[in-house]
This record gives sequence, structure tokens and C-alpha cells, in this order.
Amino acid sequence: MQQVSVPLTWQLAPTSLTQPILPNWQFHLFNVNLGSSSNPSVEQAALEQVGSYGRQIGHLAEALELIVKKTKLLESPELSQQEKDVLQVFLGDVSAIRQIKASLPDA
Repeated sequence: MQQVSVPLTWQLAPTSLTQPILPNWQFHLFNVNLGSSSNPSVEQAALEQVGSYGRQIGHLAEALELIVKKTKLLESPELSQQEKDVLQVFLGDVSAIRQIKASLPDA
């Protein structure tokens, strides 16, 4: 009788010992896409001289908050409750951002 030798492969450890710490995350220092702008040079100058889009939106939000409060829009009988709710959500967002900025030491 002839014996047949069958090699057995044992694998007690994985072949790869790497594990992603933050899967699906990417880190980029700067990523500004100016491709869809009708005037990229103006947009770039605004970013450099006025501030980031976040800063510009923050200024708009603060100005709109002032207008809503000074004109007492939330008390206006001309606005529906749904319209008043939209303004309340907006004012809540502005307030939440103000609280976040106040809680951060470098803001």
C-alpha cells in the first residue's frame, strides 16, 4: 500500500496585521474648489481678504438675526406660524453657534 502525502497548511495568525484606525476618513489641509465660480479671482480674493465662507455666513447670520429682532418679526401677525417656526430654527442655530464659539478657547 502506497502512502499519499497531503500537505497541511496551518495558519494560526492573520496574514495581515494592519487595522485602519479611522476608516473612510480623509484629511486635507486645504481644499477649496473654485471651478464652478463665474469669477474665481474675485472668489479667491474674498477668501483671502474678507474671510472664509464660514466667517462670511456667520456675518450674514448675525445681520439677519439683528433684523429679525429689531423688526420684531416673530411678533408679526402677518407671518404664519410655519414662517415664525422657520425664523425660530434659524435663531436657534445662530444661538447654538454662538455658544460653541464661547466654549472654545481659541474662537
